[in-house]
Amino acid sequence: MKFFEDHLDPNNFIRIHRSSIINVSSIKQMELYEKDSYRVIMKDETKLPVSKTGLQKLRGIL
Repeated sequence: MKFFEDHLDPNNFIRIHRSSIINVSSIKQMELYEKDSYRVIMKDETKLPVSKTGLQKLRGIL
């Protein structure tokens, strides 16, 4: 995952979890689903968890 994270355009792709790198333009919405946990809903309705570090990165890019 680190290889892809380093080689993909950081303006278009972001690592939101240790097992997920997503294209920012494919995000439909973000939602709070537990007390302090968020997840991203993609345009194809896939739901992916967001880590705390991933959340900070997402807030910085969006």
